[in-house]
Amino acid sequence: MPGYANWRTLYKDEHFQLREEGYPVEGHPAPNPDQEDPMPEAEWERAYWDLWKVREKGIRPDFPYTEPEDYEGTIRAAGDLPPLVPLDMDEYAERIKGAWYGRCAAVLLGKPLEMGFDRLKVKAYLESVDAYPLNDWVPARSEKLDITLRQDCIPSTKGNVRYVQSDDDIHYTVMSVLLAEQKGLDFTRLDVGMNLLENVPYKWLWVADNQAYYHLVNMTDDRSKEEQVDEIALKINPWRECMDGYLKADFWGYITPGAPREGAMYACRQSALSLVKNGIYGGMFVAGCLSAALSQNPAVDTILQGGLSVIPKNSRLAHAVKEVVKWYSEEPAWIPVCDRIYAKYGHWYFAATINNLSFVTLALLEGQLDFTKTITTAVMCGTDTDCNSATAGSIVGAAIGYDEIEPRWVTPLNDTVKTVVAGFGEGKISELVRRTIDFYTRHT
Repeated sequence: MPGYANWRTLYKDEHFQLREEGYPVEGHPAPNPDQEDPMPEAEWERAYWDLWKVREKGIRPDFPYTEPEDYEGTIRAAGDLPPLVPLDMDEYAERIKGAWYGRCAAVLLGKPLEMGFDRLKVKAYLESVDAYPLNDWVPARSEKLDITLRQDCIPSTKGNVRYVQSDDDIHYTVMSVLLAEQKGLDFTRLDVGMNLLENVPYKWLWVADNQAYYHLVNMTDDRSKEEQVDEIALKINPWRECMDGYLKADFWGYITPGAPREGAMYACRQSALSLVKNGIYGGMFVAGCLSAALSQNPAVDTILQGGLSVIPKNSRLAHAVKEVVKWYSEEPAWIPVCDRIYAKYGHWYFAATINNLSFVTLALLEGQLDFTKTITTAVMCGTDTDCNSATAGSIVGAAIGYDEIEPRWVTPLNDTVKTVVAGFGEGKISELVRRTIDFYTRHT
């Protein structure tokens, strides 16, 4: 099995990905997921490589999007920067505290419901435990439905929150801290790969980064590591537009207050290890949103403009974000807009960028910098509930600061975060706040 999946799955997912990127996949039928196929793995492998050849034909002439693959080209094709007024140091420190604690609290809120639930399944569960609309930690069990949520997430459920339990959405942010501290801001793609390989076990990664890890472990001695690392994003990796990019992006926004394109540059370089196009744009968008949030008197429209100012105006992600904004302006209620997102982008897989950042955008619009309303909306939208609430919580925390977050979300954390990151382990959230501020002050 070549890494994360067997060849049949790789073929199916690659067929989907190539079609979404605009490549002509006609003549290469996608397998029916509802039917078992007796074709042996060796034949699926041959079919995969035959399918891969469609890239040689280039993007379809009628593909309506323009999606550069380099940072400079991406910025040239991006929207306008919003006007941003810088923070003083005291306000910056307060906002960074809000961002870190906001991310930590929000990831715990969404973690127990990360079960492949859509909006309706989340609603059904919460209604069964008298917790809809969501306004508190999620109860671990529904007697009415005879459903117990994930056993590994019990420390993130109502009545059990005592610390931030290990979660990939926190691991990524911690690893970005380590990458910056150890390699500086001139880090390379190989540095990004080794940061991943040396700090997190294989089973704590999914989709694109899991596949990247597999390729990193299997690098050979006959060519330079730099050359091999540069191939990873396109190497048997149908998940190259997944959400891994925006899960890593927060730290780069934290250290570039009021400078969206600088933060996006670091997010782009880090994401390019395992991602392309909208996978990379997702990280750039979140870094841009956070940079804009870390300015004087931010508003949701300014924050979103900060994100749109660093991704191509005619990319699929920019279209999705602007579409959600338009839908919400026409009907300012989260449920109908959420359902429109599912109708338009529900074909994307669970951990993809475009569908999930659409939910983050909706949560920000509905919450209007109310921390509780934002993170609960992100969770009630469903799909990747902890990733989306964490990103939305980080952005709002950065915009409003720690003191504006209700204590009920941060007090139970006991300033404690547990990770499997080898270079960090278990520590204090306040330590991560301090290290972020220290890094920023040393590099300004």
